[in-house]
Amino acid sequence: MKCSLQSLCGLAVFSFCCTLISVRETESTYIPGRCVCPVTRNRVQGILKDLKITPKNPSCDRVTVIVVLKNGREVCVNPSAPLGRHLTHCWKRSTKLNRNVRNCLRRKRRRGPQHRPSAQGPGAHNRPPRSPPASS
Repeated sequence: MKCSLQSLCGLAVFSFCCTLISVRETESTYIPGRCVCPVTRNRVQGILKDLKITPKNPSCDRVTVIVVLKNGREVCVNPSAPLGRHLTHCWKRSTKLNRNVRNCLRRKRRRGPQHRPSAQGPGAHNRPPRSPPASS
């Protein structure tokens, strides 16, 4: 059986394609320790300016939540913490509805101490105590 130049070129192209496929498959396998955020925080103080969320991918086995503060500092948020869960849920909803993701960064304002009316009735806290009526 003689090997012609055409069959050798076909064999070389086939080998090259097999090599490309195997290299592509090895690049997509999970490699531990390649996440953007090795350390995360449960809470973040400061004004939030931007939000970056990266879903699980071949290089990292968990969701990555990064908030950018007003001063430009990037902070990694724990996706299991209440803030991380809220931001992830809001981000998914916003991207699904084609809305601005920055709306997720608005925080609910804490309410001050709740007003509890006294036993004397509503508005009694502003008045001075009543003096007993004068006996005649």
